[in-house]
Order: sequence, then C-alpha cells, then structure tokens
Amino acid sequence: MRKLTIYIARHRHSTAHSAHSEPCSHCAKEIKRFGIKKIVYVDGYGEINKSLADKYHTDYVCPGYKEYAKQGVKVD
Repeated sequence: MRKLTIYIARHRHSTAHSAHSEPCSHCAKEIKRFGIKKIVYVDGYGEINKSLADKYHTDYVCPGYKEYAKQGVKVD
C-alpha cells in the first residue's frame, strides 16, 4: 500500500462542529501496522491536524480500552 491517508472524524449532534477525533495509542499502532502513511484528524480545539503516521505519538487511551484494563481484558 502506498501513500494511504486515513481521515478520522466524529460528529457531535450537540454542536455544529466536529468533535475531537485524534486516534488513541492503540489505534495509532494499528494505523502504522497497516502501512497507512498519513493521519488527518480534529484535535480538542476543533482544528484539523495532519501528521505522518510514523511521526505521530500519543499517550491517550480511549475510554473503551480503559474499561478493558479495569476488567482485566487483554486486547492486542
């Protein structure tokens, strides 16, 4: 796969703006594993961000994975 770009978006009915859609650390790992080159997402301020996947880093863990960890469910 060459030059793939993933666009990540969330729609929030309560506002007219896109919601925070930055990928969590688990999603970022999978994006890199699949060979996707670029990530486009909306940050917490509503700004569109573009990043090369191999340069992207986050410590953010989404609520779903936090719940898995709390319940002792191993995912990976």
